[in-house]
Order: sequence, then C-alpha cells, then structure tokens
Amino acid sequence: MARYCNTTCQLNPLKSSSEELYTLEEHESHLSSASEQKKQGLSQLASMLELYLQQEVPDLAQKMTLALPPSCRDPLNLIAKVTCNCFTISNGELQEIGVGLYPSLSLLNHDCRPNCVMVFEGTKLHLRAVRDITPEEELTISYIETLSLTEDRQRQLEDQYHFICHCQHCDSQHKDGLMLSGGESTWRLLKEALPRLEGLKAESNWQTLLQSCSHLLSNVDGDVPDENLYKLRMTDMAVDASIHLGHWREAVGYGEKTLPVYRQYYPDPHPVHGVQLMRVGKLQHYLEHIEDALDTFKQAYQIIKLTHGDDHPMTTDLLMKMEECRTEMDQQSSG
Repeated sequence: MARYCNTTCQLNPLKSSSEELYTLEEHESHLSSASEQKKQGLSQLASMLELYLQQEVPDLAQKMTLALPPSCRDPLNLIAKVTCNCFTISNGELQEIGVGLYPSLSLLNHDCRPNCVMVFEGTKLHLRAVRDITPEEELTISYIETLSLTEDRQRQLEDQYHFICHCQHCDSQHKDGLMLSGGESTWRLLKEALPRLEGLKAESNWQTLLQSCSHLLSNVDGDVPDENLYKLRMTDMAVDASIHLGHWREAVGYGEKTLPVYRQYYPDPHPVHGVQLMRVGKLQHYLEHIEDALDTFKQAYQIIKLTHGDDHPMTTDLLMKMEECRTEMDQQSSG
C-alpha cells in the first residue's frame, strides 16, 4: 500500500521513495557477517527483483543512480537492509499476515525485557511504553518472541540480526531454571515431540494434534509443572487444536492452565499475555462461565489498554465484552 503526502509526490513516486530510502542508509545490511547460504539466498532474491524491475521500468537503473544514495543502489545490499530491518505485521490475534519496513522504528535497539512494545493496527505501527521510562533512558523493543531459553534467544538474534545479546535478562539467565523445571528425562519427551506436533499444526491435522497433545500431557502431568516451557508450548497447541475442532470445554480447560504461567513469564504488560487472556475469556463467555469471563476480560483490559491504547479496536472490543458480561449477570440475578 502506498500513501502520498500530496499530488506532487504521487506524480513523482521515485522522489518520495528515495526520501524513504535515504533513511535506510543509516541501517546495516550485515552482509559481511552473513553466512554464505544466506548471502546466496539474498542474491537470488535480489536478482529476481532486479529482473522484474527492469521489465517494469526499463530506465530504472539510471534513475536509481541519480536519485538514490550509494548504499541503496545495489539490489543485494538493499534487499539485505530490508530483510534485516523489517517488521512482521500481525493481526489482533498476533497471527502473522505480512512484513513491512518502518525505517525510523527499526533504529530502536533490542532488549529481552524491553520498556516498549510495538503493535499493529492494520499496517500502522504503534510504539507503546509498557513501564515508566526515566528522562534520557533508551527506548528498547524486543526483536523476537522472548518466551524462550536464553541460549535459544541469543542464537536466534545472532542468526537473524548478527549480534549476541548481553542484556540483563540474558546475562542473568533469568527464568531459565523455571522454564526447565521438572524431571529432565520426562520433559525431554515433550521437547522431542514438539517438531512433529508443529508439523501436524502446519498441516491443520487438528484431530491427531489434539490426541497427541492430550496423551503426552496426561503422561507427564505429575512430573512436569505447568511452568515448564515445553509443557506450556504443548498446552498452547492443545488450545489451538481444541478450538479448531470445536471442543470448547477442552479448550477452556487447557487455556486456563496457561494463564498463571503467562503471568509469571510476562511481568510487564505484553500483547501476548493480553491476547491469551482475551482468548480464554471468550471461551469462558461462550460456555456461559460469565463471572470467570468477566474477571479474565478485566485482566486482559488492564494489559491491552497499555499495550494497544484506548483507541485500538481490541481495547474497544474488550470494553464491549465486559459490558456484555455485566448485562448477562444482571439478567441472571433479576431472573
């Protein structure tokens, strides 16, 4: 989607695009530290882009030379900059729907316990503070989903963004012990089963996925606490499978088990925690557990109003859900 500030920009798109690309000159491509396999993949993508653009705009190369800064003229370097600095666009349920480039916000540094989060409203990106920020304190975001072991977070950041994270959260290995709680010989069974279960989820084989999750979770129930990372991931998969199959009581049962765990792993307001609460609240409401649903929606609202803002559609939706619950409770008491 392209938006122009005025008619002049619309009639001269190269000029407006070059102004955006000039901000990209401040960003790193990290080509020098990329693996040969990654460089090869980016080169193929750049060649395809260059071929496509040559067919669409025959004199594009000359225009780019005149209009763009040096670091943005080479297609490979440009693709590498975009790949390393783009954001995954997600919907209200945090499902991935695309990628977008937001040059100014991609200059923010990473922290595994950041003081800001970014949420989308359509393709519009909002930066929201999730705790008090002192004057001159650096604004930080997390480049990745932080609910994982320190070693795994550091590996992903190094592979994707070419740095080793040494934030306080990583250096202290905070929560790693809790994530690996329980008997190791038992939780390793869950860890080893996850790739196969993720494959079933990708295939939308919900029946087999639910059966497998239910069987594994029941077998380890006494030996592995709910806080174990691999048990939590499997429980989340069971929620997804139950919802897709319309097994609402199973879905709410699994979902309610995750809520105290999410509360421990997300001490600051976080969209993931808010969305999980909202999802469980909707299940409780559908099953007419009205008081439970109202309480869950209230908890979700306390998070979502901070992470998304008062004007976001999700915040409005939560207010409506809470009002529905109150109305239904009044009707029950008067009846």
